[in-house]
Amino acid sequence: MKLIGICGYIGSGKTTMINYLKTKPNFFVIEADEISKHVLYEKNVLSFLKTNIPECLTNNIIDKDKLRNTVFNNPEINDKFVAIMWPLITLKIKEIIKGKKNNYEIIFVEAAMINGLDIKFNKTILLTKSESQRLDSVKKRDNREFEEIKSITKYQKEKLKNMEFDYTLVNNHNKTTFYKKIDELIEKIK
Repeated sequence: MKLIGICGYIGSGKTTMINYLKTKPNFFVIEADEISKHVLYEKNVLSFLKTNIPECLTNNIIDKDKLRNTVFNNPEINDKFVAIMWPLITLKIKEIIKGKKNNYEIIFVEAAMINGLDIKFNKTILLTKSESQRLDSVKKRDNREFEEIKSITKYQKEKLKNMEFDYTLVNNHNKTTFYKKIDELIEKIK
């Protein structure tokens, strides 16, 4: 079993790639973002939020927009928050890998900030896309303002600047071309 990390800036095509990989019978995909949605409600995370970002909580329900806005715009809070979240996310992902590793040829772990995970990958992939295409796709998908998307991208680039990837996959074309590039890359990795 090979363990492959997939990373990319907001709007680069991570979701498109992982949804495509999910259609392949010998591949299993783990999405760090999905894991984080559950980890957010663990006791120590809620305690941190109550103390440091109370405005994002109402009756222990997290307003993810307020949380995202605070975390991306306050480096000090961000550092404290990720110091709590990433170890919990890593632990959950490792548990899933342990349970699935004998059943699949390749397990893919997708995370926008792959370097936050304490996981040894066989290979890592960085997805890229032109800025204008990324901005347009995120604007359509999430109805976010360009400045917010640019702010998230700036944060991601800063956090990933020292990360070395084994492969870079460019996603500037249509889905058919992107799928073909994914298939070609996976053949190299196998």
